[in-house]
Amino acid sequence: MKKIIASALIVLWATGHHSFANQIGPVGKGVSTEEGTARYYAANLKGKLTSFGEKYDDSQLTASHSKFPLNTLLKVTNLENNLSVQVRVNDYCKCEEEGKIINLSKEAASKLGMMASGKAKVRLEVVSHPTAEKTIEKALDNLMTKGREVSSKEEAKENKIVSNSAVPVPPFSMNRTYDINGTEKSPKGFGVQVTALSSLNMVQDLYDELVKMGIKKEEIYVQVGEKDSNKIFRLMFGEFYTKEAATEKLTWLSQRGYKGVIRSHYNL
Repeated sequence: MKKIIASALIVLWATGHHSFANQIGPVGKGVSTEEGTARYYAANLKGKLTSFGEKYDDSQLTASHSKFPLNTLLKVTNLENNLSVQVRVNDYCKCEEEGKIINLSKEAASKLGMMASGKAKVRLEVVSHPTAEKTIEKALDNLMTKGREVSSKEEAKENKIVSNSAVPVPPFSMNRTYDINGTEKSPKGFGVQVTALSSLNMVQDLYDELVKMGIKKEEIYVQVGEKDSNKIFRLMFGEFYTKEAATEKLTWLSQRGYKGVIRSHYNL
């Protein structure tokens, strides 16, 4: 039975297993280098099943690609700051249709210093190609484990009431400042802006990065502005009386791969 399932998996692997990345199987094993735009996975994909049959874990160094076989190890270099990281391909993506060559996990994007913009110009280099037999065997084990998990969940549903109540979303109103949880704040003077994004989820990701770098949570703010008639979320930290006083932190930020700017708080 396992051989039959394994054979089916080979077909899926060759013709396209549909995961959350939803892309075709591997081609172009001879490709060794590639340059283009990299982006990283959205936060809501955490825990979703990949083409390799394992759950996406944003703390692991993984990636999705449209050509390289599953389990290929790639060296990814951010051409904008020369930072590099090694990732394992565990999923496929329709990258070219979205103007990119690779999707990276949050952890990989963090190590490449590309969290502020959400994208970067990168170079991909093959570190090692996978052994097909071991790759298929591992993917099969992952999928069978997933099947057992689904069965367990179905059994649990019979004895558990699932709540569908929605969690209220903080307002984050225009021309106001908040902490990351949506509590309104009134910082004064100037702050160092790390990024300005239309996605609050991506702002949350970068907020986590600032905390890991040692910035106190109470010193981090989300200033809500407007761009092209849409909300823009500016992630900022610090309260400085003058622009000059913020320069030291701006330099500190740039040494960690982020291009910040000094911006006034609304309560200047």
